[in-house]
Amino acid sequence: MSHLRQGRDSQLKSMGARKSRAARAALGLAVSALVAAPFAPAQAHEGGAAPGWLGGWAENAAPFLESIGVDPHLAADPSYVAGLSFALAAVVLANLFAFWSMRSVRAARGAEARRAEDLEGLMKRVNAAEAILAAEPDAVFIWTPETMKASPGTLQARPRIVGSTSAIVDPSSGAVDFDYFVSRLVGEHGAKLRDAVNRLRSRGARFSLILQTVQGHIFEAEGRPAGAQAVLWLRDVTGERAEVSRLMERIKSADSAQLRLTEQLGLLPMPAWRRGLDGNLLWVNEAYAGAVDAASPGEALEKQTRLAPDALQRELDKVLEEGGRASGQGRVVIAGERRNMEITEFPIGEGQIAGIAVDVSALEEARQELRRHIEAHRTTLDKLTSAVAIFGPDKRLKFYNEAYVSLWGLDEALLKDEPTEGELLDQLRAARRLPEQANYQDWRARRLELYRSPEPLEEYWHLPDGQTVRVMGQAHPFGGLIYVYENVTEKLHLESSYNVLERVQRETLDNLKEAVAVFGSDGRLKLHNPAYEEIWNFSPAELDNEPHFNELAEASTYLYDNEEVWGDLRARITSAGAVRAEQAGRVERPDGTVIDYALVPLPDGATLLTFVDMTDSTRMERALRERNEALETADRLKSEFISHVSYQLRTPLTNIIGFGEILEAEMFGELTPKQHEYTVGILDSSNQLLDLVNDILDLATVEAGAMALEVSEVDLSEVVRAAEEFAQRPAQKNKVTLKVECPEDIGALKADERRIKQIMLNLLSNSLAFTQAGDTIVIGAARSDSEVALFVSDTGDGIKPEHQATVFDRFEARGGPDGHSGAGLGLSLVKSFVELHGGWVTLESAPEMGTRVTCHLPLHAPQLRAGAALQVGS
Repeated sequence: MSHLRQGRDSQLKSMGARKSRAARAALGLAVSALVAAPFAPAQAHEGGAAPGWLGGWAENAAPFLESIGVDPHLAADPSYVAGLSFALAAVVLANLFAFWSMRSVRAARGAEARRAEDLEGLMKRVNAAEAILAAEPDAVFIWTPETMKASPGTLQARPRIVGSTSAIVDPSSGAVDFDYFVSRLVGEHGAKLRDAVNRLRSRGARFSLILQTVQGHIFEAEGRPAGAQAVLWLRDVTGERAEVSRLMERIKSADSAQLRLTEQLGLLPMPAWRRGLDGNLLWVNEAYAGAVDAASPGEALEKQTRLAPDALQRELDKVLEEGGRASGQGRVVIAGERRNMEITEFPIGEGQIAGIAVDVSALEEARQELRRHIEAHRTTLDKLTSAVAIFGPDKRLKFYNEAYVSLWGLDEALLKDEPTEGELLDQLRAARRLPEQANYQDWRARRLELYRSPEPLEEYWHLPDGQTVRVMGQAHPFGGLIYVYENVTEKLHLESSYNVLERVQRETLDNLKEAVAVFGSDGRLKLHNPAYEEIWNFSPAELDNEPHFNELAEASTYLYDNEEVWGDLRARITSAGAVRAEQAGRVERPDGTVIDYALVPLPDGATLLTFVDMTDSTRMERALRERNEALETADRLKSEFISHVSYQLRTPLTNIIGFGEILEAEMFGELTPKQHEYTVGILDSSNQLLDLVNDILDLATVEAGAMALEVSEVDLSEVVRAAEEFAQRPAQKNKVTLKVECPEDIGALKADERRIKQIMLNLLSNSLAFTQAGDTIVIGAARSDSEVALFVSDTGDGIKPEHQATVFDRFEARGGPDGHSGAGLGLSLVKSFVELHGGWVTLESAPEMGTRVTCHLPLHAPQLRAGAALQVGS
């Protein structure tokens, strides 16, 4: 600042000198004019007479000249006038110069004051600049011309240092030293800085260097000439460098992300683009080019091919003009196929609009498919027997099925108005169709809170009318709740009955004398009863924890060691193949115990194995078998004896009947009435005995399996008429009414005609024997698609229930109304003959109500053959 003050003082001195010289010049000029004035008239007079204009002027100016003490005659003298004019001019000029000098002095003083003010402002600015430099966070080295002329390295060559000097303070001396800072630089950085500073001081060469100290600090050095001075800025950029590095990394990361994003957008499978506000495309991806049938994105940009239909694009532009996000759907032909595209455009700044197109054809198809599924589900739900109700997010009824209406008995007009669940609950409560609640309003509020609960609901409603309804509710995928109501009243009753039945069965199983064991598909014991433990001598502890069949079989070998039987059972229990079949058998243990076993596969893959101790039964069976064989032998001998005796009786009976008929015919003389009566009695008894013998022979033939049927077409109406003729006389004799119920067109039947007639005669004989006067006997026949039914019914005494099971047995005879009983072979032969024809016999009878015996003969008997082996009474 001293050189600035010295310059100001020199300027002020030069300005004062110039002003003194001007004042002295003006004063000299005025003095010269005054000195020259007295000599002017003499010169003018010496010059001669004055011109005419001058005389006229003198005359006119005489009064003025006299008033100022000038002779008017001298005014007419040219020489005098000339001298006087010169003197006056000099005076005027001196006055003018003096006036100019004064003005110049005043102007100089004003300029001096202004310069002083400017100089003071400059001083303030310099002081402010020095304060700013002192506050500069960087260190500033300033070399003035005097320091630049000094030799480098000397004290006079040291620069002035301002700003922050904390990084360049010598810690040993506490002084700021440029050389100390240079010495702290690493490697060649110090030499480079010295050379650059020397070139700056000598030639004003600018430089910029990055320097690093041994402590790792980074400095940025900038050298610039400033007029006649040289200035060096040192900035500690250690933190800035780190920040710049971080910023560079972020820039690189951003550039990389932008590149990846651009590549990703370019490879998107959906069309994407950017366009200007004028509608011109600025960028498109590969998918866009493919969608508009362009070979490349460049071709699409060159042709400016639009993807959106014109109508849709106008709608999008209208929304974009309002500053919003535009979206819409339209049909676009892509690769020759019409696709439904959802196009979205939005402004992205800088006058550009970004767009993307998504193919929603599959989505639309999925929506349509979803609608079809929903409709199908609605149809399915409507056919369910369980009541279903769906409430929307607004808690209003959106769907219900017929079962819902049937279960709750609600008015469909109310349901179609989509009432809220709360309204429906109120309706059901009014109709007493809800469980009784101590606080209904609180219960209702809790139910309506289920719309905000993600947990499913399952509870049972016990209605006042005794019904139980299972209520299941859960969140609906589209919002709201779906309820399923199932009337489980009958189910609960069934479960209760089932549980009772299960307990009964369990008690029954436990109390069975038959040993029962159930093995699972894995071969382990799942269920058993105490009889199983007893029959194989197992303790309860041995059967705990589901032992395997192999373990049980091995533990039972000391009682029964037949490996073949145990292996077969093992294979059938543990095998899942075709070996799983029912099996039964008998084992005889060495201790004399006889056990029958049965193996039955169960549907769930398990196997039921039963054991029955048949020891006592076997012994009894053997005894009974031996007795039965003896009885069969005796019965066979009896039958053979009866057959032989009957055959032997037949010949003498024939002779007796023949001789009796001769006597009855009185071929050898007349008989007395008494003789005639005896003869008739002999013939009747002989015929009855012959019939009995014939029946015994027929029965023996049937039992021997030697009965031969002579099959032919039998006219059923003729059989009925023959039976009627047979019963006509005895019916009239006993005063019994005889009726016939047989269609005229009943047709024929393939059978043995003689045996069919014998069947009808035996039935009629039985009815006649058990009817009294006034009773009715009906002979009938009926035909259906598969059989012919021949029947005889009467209104006689009937058969007691305890005797009905044995009426078809041999020699099962009961007395009639007259106390007489037959041999008991008629109905037995009827049953045998009907069964030989492939049919069967039914009996309907009640005491005092009568009897009806029906013979069912099939139209197409599977087998009608001679010698059918049937046992009587079978």
